[in-house]
Amino acid sequence: ITALEGANLSIRKGEFVCLIGPSGCGKSALLRMAGGFETPSEGTLRMWGAPITAPGPDRGMVFQDYGLFPWLTVAGNIGFGPAARGRPRAEVQATTRRFVEMVGLGRFAGAYPHQLSGGMKQRVAIARALLASPRLLLMDEPLAALDGESRAAILPYLEKLHDALAIPVLYVTHAIEEVARLADHLVLFEAGRVIASGPLREMLTRLDLPTARGDESGVVIDARVALHDPVYAQTRLEFPGGSLWVGRLAKTLGDTVRVRVLARDVSL
Repeated sequence: ITALEGANLSIRKGEFVCLIGPSGCGKSALLRMAGGFETPSEGTLRMWGAPITAPGPDRGMVFQDYGLFPWLTVAGNIGFGPAARGRPRAEVQATTRRFVEMVGLGRFAGAYPHQLSGGMKQRVAIARALLASPRLLLMDEPLAALDGESRAAILPYLEKLHDALAIPVLYVTHAIEEVARLADHLVLFEAGRVIASGPLREMLTRLDLPTARGDESGVVIDARVALHDPVYAQTRLEFPGGSLWVGRLAKTLGDTVRVRVLARDVSL
């Protein structure tokens, strides 16, 4: 049985690539190969011209399971492992503090895993993967084990990391909501094959793809914050061809935001 066949994918620097499809379609298999944990029976995976043959510090990996050491604090978990070996202690501590703050856990640097929520634990795992300054970040359904509230809380941090670090991310998920919030490029899998691949906004509007069907179908629009209405606590967003009023956003006038409009919310 071929788990993955005929996959051909290129990732640009700083690009957030989401792999989506039903269970068993091959997306996690491709991620494991990119991480060096599995070797394809045919074909080659290359990163910056060199073949991938084994796990390495140039790739950070985040799984569903947080994998935290219960006897170490947040800072201890982030600063532990191969990424810290051979580096000056002061450098590791400074880098650890940077990522603790970046994932919003500054007040919990001394806390232990049993004192954290699931979303906070996953933020620790993400920060730990980034400590080695990887050239590629691999994420295998990192939010799948979280409840809706925890997922909503962690998504802004993933957006922030995407903007701040500018490293390519390969992200496996089932959730179209995560795709709409994070992806630059979308790769759609089905039965071990890539059936479509392209920029997010083009992929979501293709009526021949499964993403255009069901309750979660919709489009993503890049809009600009044009006005805040303090009386009604609303924000006006403008984009080529129209505008939208949404609940008040903590954004500055002129900021660019990504808006998702579901098909089920549109009446003609």
